[in-house]
Amino acid sequence: MAIGEDYKAHHITASAVQLADTGQWEPRFVVTELTEDPALITPRTITRTFPTEAKAEMEALLFAKKWIDDGKPPL
Repeated sequence: MAIGEDYKAHHITASAVQLADTGQWEPRFVVTELTEDPALITPRTITRTFPTEAKAEMEALLFAKKWIDDGKPPL
């Protein structure tokens, strides 16, 4: 499952992957700029884990928003 949201001329898709060894969920996100010629920014994984898929997805969404607010610095 994934969640998506438009934020400051970007579309954020947040998802999570369950880790086989721990059962924890690792958040991931993709940010696409909403322009006439969209530029896909490389998918990102956050190096933290969460006990549920929903929590991991929400953290990915919040992290992506902060990353956009911070000017999209290199990760």
